[in-house]
Amino acid sequence: MITYSLALHKDLATLKTFLFKHGSNPWNHLPGDGVDKEFALITEGKASVIVATDNSALLGFGIFYHPQALPNKYLQFSGLHQTIYIAEAVVHQAHVGQGIGHKLLTEIINQATKFGASMLIVDRHEQNLASAGMMRKAGFIELATFNDPHRRDMGSRKTTVMGYTLKSSEAQPVLL
Repeated sequence: MITYSLALHKDLATLKTFLFKHGSNPWNHLPGDGVDKEFALITEGKASVIVATDNSALLGFGIFYHPQALPNKYLQFSGLHQTIYIAEAVVHQAHVGQGIGHKLLTEIINQATKFGASMLIVDRHEQNLASAGMMRKAGFIELATFNDPHRRDMGSRKTTVMGYTLKSSEAQPVLL
């Protein structure tokens, strides 16, 4: 049975190794210094990780930044909302397509109000259809697409930002 829980700090080295092994693909930009900064935010208590495990086997995880750590480039999409940024959603290559990514996003949505957030933002390569489907299935809607050649070196080289707004304290999507 798959369980979803917050990661422990002692697991961060394992998670980083997992990210580089199972998260690297032509659509996903994973610079080492950027990943180090993400994991530093976790250590500082400014980001959290939801892990998916089956017994003790790691199947995937999602990293989300707490509202105070929202990257400046996403402020334009957050409006007056306290916003969580979902930085990573990665699933073990042998378990892709089983709904684990969707469930990780759902679990992060369910954590949002604990961090005072009423909105969540995630981005993807414009042409990454697998991520697009996972995000739509979780209730995210497209907010914008823009040229992003410093992060995207494949295909259209564009990033699509998607958002999810909570209605009150409920984890239900509301159209923006």
